[in-house]
Amino acid sequence: MFGKSSDVAPRTMSPGGDRSGQSILQEGVVVRGDLEAKGDVRLDGRLEGKVRVSDRLTVGSSGHVVAEIEAKDVVVMGKVEGSITATDRIELKKGAHVEGDLQAPVLIVEEGVFFDGHSRMGAASKQTRKPEGEILSIEKKPPVAR
Repeated sequence: MFGKSSDVAPRTMSPGGDRSGQSILQEGVVVRGDLEAKGDVRLDGRLEGKVRVSDRLTVGSSGHVVAEIEAKDVVVMGKVEGSITATDRIELKKGAHVEGDLQAPVLIVEEGVFFDGHSRMGAASKQTRKPEGEILSIEKKPPVAR
């Protein structure tokens, strides 16, 4: 206690409380490039590129993302320009502005959202169409007699 050193390191808290396991891009920060992260990510700044998150991606009300997004869950309160693909769900909260296509098994859209794009509900997959030029079946016919 008095004058004795402690082996315990002091714990620092973020201004918004304890957000252990969550990466945060704060308001006023601009990132150009791809973001790939394990765990939860909250974007309150601007990001241009591609985003791939293993768990939940939250775009805060001051967040602006110009990117293709892939995550387990996506919650949008700010602005997104680009496609969003989620393996579990997409939530568009009041005040969100989304320009791009959405794909997820569950889509929740609150009143007061701006959305310009297409939505597809069902299991998210990277390839929804068969590649062009793929042979689907071959029908064998006897030779024509002349």
